[in-house]
Amino acid sequence: MLPFKLFHQQGKIEMPLSLYSCGLHHQHKIHRPIGYPTFQCMVCLEGSGTFDFENGLSVTMQKGEVLFVPGKQAHDYGPETERWILGYMGIEGKLIEPLIYTLEIPLMRPLAVSEEHLRQLEAGLVRLWNGKEAHERDYDHIVSMEIYGLLTSIAAMTQIENKSSLDRNPAGAKEQLRKSVHYMEQHYMEELSIANIADTVGYSKQHFQRKFKETYGVNPGQYLQRLRLLRGAQLLAGQSELSVGEIATRVGMEFNYFVRLFKREHGITPAQYRLTRAYE
Repeated sequence: MLPFKLFHQQGKIEMPLSLYSCGLHHQHKIHRPIGYPTFQCMVCLEGSGTFDFENGLSVTMQKGEVLFVPGKQAHDYGPETERWILGYMGIEGKLIEPLIYTLEIPLMRPLAVSEEHLRQLEAGLVRLWNGKEAHERDYDHIVSMEIYGLLTSIAAMTQIENKSSLDRNPAGAKEQLRKSVHYMEQHYMEELSIANIADTVGYSKQHFQRKFKETYGVNPGQYLQRLRLLRGAQLLAGQSELSVGEIATRVGMEFNYFVRLFKREHGITPAQYRLTRAYE
């Protein structure tokens, strides 16, 4: 167990991230009517407890969950079980708020991590708590990098857990795939790769292709190709002032490739297709 400890930046250069406080121990009830001076990252290692915030929000935090609380946010918290082992760090510095925002880490909402990741976070807190003694000369610099590493790791951990949970939930997986379809519908005219599309929903390329074909019966590349040809056909029928070359560009395809695929799909060239539509 690590008792509560306050830290103070010692170097002449102000670090973008610095440690204000750190600890890991059985947590008793705390009342903070004006909040804490800095951002807090809480890690539950055993038992469970409840956080009550001034806006009426109440959240329960259990083993294997991480919670971020913004500075100066009034709150109370205390154990629900006999033993509630909570690790925590108070973080200050000019980079903390933009980094939390950039990493898309939710605030005041418990984030689940695996047992393996939980132990990694525990080890990180221990390193921070002992950091000053271990690295007296370069303490501020090393701790700033350690905090950055922990925050980015937490963001990656929670995304992995959330995606894994979605995959176990068929409705959640389908929702992710619908997002990828919407993304293709919004960006089909741009140069898209399957890896780019997979990234938008947090899947690897291979996993995305497999899940997409399971749901839609075609792979995402085929779906995108058909979408482009459909949009091309609509432009051919409704935009007579556009040349076939301009339409190919508008749907994100090279001219000769567009003509070849269009003929294979419809049995006639884009120019012939336009003529047939003119007589309807």
